[in-house]
Amino acid sequence: MQREAKLFAQYLGAKVDDKVLLTKYTDAIEIMKFSLSKKEENILLYLLKMPFLLPYIDGAWAFLKPKNGIRKRILVMNALIETQPQYVHFFLNQENIPFPIIKLIVRGLVAVLKGMIGILLMILLGWK
Repeated sequence: MQREAKLFAQYLGAKVDDKVLLTKYTDAIEIMKFSLSKKEENILLYLLKMPFLLPYIDGAWAFLKPKNGIRKRILVMNALIETQPQYVHFFLNQENIPFPIIKLIVRGLVAVLKGMIGILLMILLGWK
């Protein structure tokens, strides 16, 4: 489960060697009993080998299967990162961004594009 926690922490932009965060993640998953189906376990093993696919697959799950077990675990890691003081800069917008609406639109388009690529990958890999 430590490899999984490191993968999700890295994906969300946190330090992968943050022992406290990784331990809290493991404890939270055990307490909340977020078990994975056999298919989800196989997908997770594949993602551990090919971590660069995670943003695309997660984007696809956001559209197709928002209650997917792996996605729930990613959201647990996100919630834990939000509680850590050293990561507050991820969640507070303190910079003066020119044309914030343009940045919002671009980020939204990138998210949709990643989701579409993820859907294609899921079809190609037979995960749908």
